[in-house]
Amino acid sequence: MDNLWVVILGQTATIATIITALVAYKIYQNAKADEIENAARILILEIRESEKAIKKLLDFKNTNPDPKSTGYPGDLIKIIPLKAWNKYSHLFIKKVNNDEYDQLNDYYAKCEVLEKYLEKNHNFFWISAEERARQNEILAAKLAFKNPSFERTMFDSEFDKLTTLCFNNVAPFMPAGIRTQIDRNLNSISLITPTPTWNKLKSIAKYNDLLG
Repeated sequence: MDNLWVVILGQTATIATIITALVAYKIYQNAKADEIENAARILILEIRESEKAIKKLLDFKNTNPDPKSTGYPGDLIKIIPLKAWNKYSHLFIKKVNNDEYDQLNDYYAKCEVLEKYLEKNHNFFWISAEERARQNEILAAKLAFKNPSFERTMFDSEFDKLTTLCFNNVAPFMPAGIRTQIDRNLNSISLITPTPTWNKLKSIAKYNDLLG
């Protein structure tokens, strides 16, 4: 009789262990599903914002087509600040097909290159602005030294002529090479939102028909 109870208790313990393992596995699966769903939502938000920035840059490029005459504004534009694909791409290996995976890889890789050139543009903008301010000081000092009798109005007038002569027809704060590289990168980027990959991400995120 005692042996029977030992067997029953042992079987009960085994069943309880199995049930616990199944529950733990179910919790793990749910947590994994939530992780993928949240990752897809982060990707969606970042891609939408990155495409807005890209379209803004494209508008500037199309409005100012000559790279030698006009440089991009010096504002530092972050295209993909979260680098979400770098963090979460491993979660989507079994969720998207090879073409979709490669498309997201390509999009993020080109956005990163674009960011690097935008950062160069930003840095050059401020270096050039500082250099221009320094040159203005030199011009003002030379003008004051050569013409000590100038009154303020006359000095300002002559100084404006000098700065116009020195800085006229100079592309604002960015060498044409950086502008050309930004242009090329913009032209090479294919947006995600018009493609089936976008719909796949929305499906994974359970956004369905939301967000366009």
